[in-house]
Amino acid sequence: LWLGLSMAVLACSQPQKPTEEVPTRSDEAKVKYEKNLAILRASLTAFENEQIEEWATSLADNVVWNPPSYGAPAVTKEDWKKSLTYYAAEWDSIKLTNATFLPGIDSVSHEPDGSVRYYGTWVGVHKSGMKTSIHYYATLEFNSDNKVTSASEYMDIGGLLNAVAPKSGKK
Repeated sequence: LWLGLSMAVLACSQPQKPTEEVPTRSDEAKVKYEKNLAILRASLTAFENEQIEEWATSLADNVVWNPPSYGAPAVTKEDWKKSLTYYAAEWDSIKLTNATFLPGIDSVSHEPDGSVRYYGTWVGVHKSGMKTSIHYYATLEFNSDNKVTSASEYMDIGGLLNAVAPKSGKK
């Protein structure tokens, strides 16, 4: 009995071979998120510097952009470039402030999936001299080449454009 008990104790106290860590889906999603976040940050810097072509290198050719305008349909890369070219021409000192970047999650599993969502406040000076500030939220999906394939933006674009529109002086 003692011999059997002693062998059992010794067997349990023998050092175990370390097991190889297998990356989990969450680990893989974190790596994807970090790569995609780096691409996004670089593209935001390009936009702030009015380098629209540089910004566009972060997009897949078949990207689908859901703009923040009321009733606007999903549009293409070229449409998105035109929109940002307009902002670059109409505003100076465009800057994203108070930015918070978060990993996106799969809508079914609720696990991180490598996508990026972020919010903050875009500030700038309209060519009229008016300083603007608008709260903003966006979600972006990326492909395996770390290019944006889908983006949805949310902000009060109508309010922003109304605020900088010339006033007629009539009541």
